[in-house]
Parts: sequence; C-alpha cells; structure tokens
Amino acid sequence: MRIIQAQIFAILFMVVFLFVPQVAFSHLVWINATDYSPTLYEKFGAHTKVYFGYGHKYPVHDFIKAERLTEFTCTGQEGKGEKIKPGSGGFLATKINMKKTGTYIVSATVESGFYTMYMKKGKVCHHAGSMTGLEGVISSLYHERYAKALINVGETDSTFFLTPVGHKVEIIPMQNPAKLKTGDFLDLKVLLDGKPARYFKVYATYNGFSTDDDFAYATGTDAKGMTKIRILHYGSWLVKADIKMIAPDELRDKCRQVHYTATLTFEVE
Repeated sequence: MRIIQAQIFAILFMVVFLFVPQVAFSHLVWINATDYSPTLYEKFGAHTKVYFGYGHKYPVHDFIKAERLTEFTCTGQEGKGEKIKPGSGGFLATKINMKKTGTYIVSATVESGFYTMYMKKGKVCHHAGSMTGLEGVISSLYHERYAKALINVGETDSTFFLTPVGHKVEIIPMQNPAKLKTGDFLDLKVLLDGKPARYFKVYATYNGFSTDDDFAYATGTDAKGMTKIRILHYGSWLVKADIKMIAPDELRDKCRQVHYTATLTFEVE
C-alpha cells in the first residue's frame, strides 16, 4: 500500500512541476515596435519596425516562424486593415509605413492548436495534439493566441484605439497610453467574442522590470470586463489577458480545457 501511495505522490509531484509551467505559462506572443510614436515627414511619411516576442521573457525570448501567423495586419483609423508580409529572421522584423497622422493598430494571430499531457509506461509524455485516442490523459487543452501593438503617428486626438480589430479575445485601452505619464492609471476593457470578458486574469509589465517570466502588475476584470493598471514606469509596456475555461461541448472529445491569451503593447513617455 505504501508503494502505491508513493507512486501516486510521485505522479502528483510531476503534474505540479511539469504540467503547471507548460499550461499556466505557455508560450505567449506579442508585438514589439522600434518606435511607438514615429515622426511624420511630409515627403516620406512615417515608419517603424515591428518584431515579435514569443515565449516567456519580455521583450524578446524565442523565435517564431512566419508560417505560424494566420493574420498580420496594420489597421489605420480609416478602418481598412492592410495585410503585412512578415520580414525574414527569427523575430520577423518588418518595416511598417504610414502616410498620415493618427493611431494605427498592428495585429497578429498565431495558429491555434492542442496540447496534451498523458502517462505512458510510468512516464509523463507531452503531445502537440488533441487527447483523441490517448489513454492516461493528465490534461489536455486547446489554445488560441492574439497580439496587438498601438502605434501613434504625430500629435493625434484620434480615438481609434477604442476600435476592436475583431480578435476572439482582445484588450481595448480606454485612454490612449501615449497621453499618459508615470503614476497614471490606464483603464482596460477585455472582450471575449466581442462581449465583456468577466472575471479573468490580466497581467502587465514594462521593459526592464524583469528578465524572467514575471509581471509588474496583476489584476482581473470585473462583471463588465473592465480593469485598470497603474503606469509604474515609463517606456514600453506589455499587457496580457489570460482566459482559461472548461472545454465547450464541441471540443469535449478533444480536450478538457480551452486557453486564450491576448496581448497589447504600447509606450508611455
């Protein structure tokens, strides 16, 4: 009996220390910009370069392949999104040209997928797929990841930043972060399928706060999908909305949980 109890304890130990980092802190995607407030020149327009952060360490960590992007778009306040061809290289650095003063939203979606962890012959196995056909399943989830970056060209009073781009999960700033200063609060709305995402986790950090998987701010949405963060430091910021739910009926035979993440990056001077 003691041997069986020891085996059960060992399995639970592995679940806590192997499963939790893989799921609770699975690879995140976000968009960085070399200039979040580029200057507009009458003859040349304005430009910035955006590049991807992927993994656990902000501002950059791991590489992401271009073919994993299912959407990469720059949308101006005219409301028409233009598809972007990602640049080459591990971080997919891409030049963005803008012709007018105003607010622009650069957005991206990463291909969705399944992740399953299961026991086989006494060992924990990781499977980049659904749990269909597998035995000894410890956990299985379906994930979707979304990212946005807010770019302001010139002095603008545009409220285009309030406009959703249509992601399944999306963070909407209620003020233009470019207008804020250190110590101010930024109100945020989180949407799930276009409706308020109620009682979900929101995290935020700024460039330089940590070189590890740490966030400077942790909060959650209320019944209206609203929350706020305090701008603790100037510079570029990353906000993450983290949504985990029991798998809906149409996915119950493939996974046990769904996990959606959305990020928003911007700069505060």
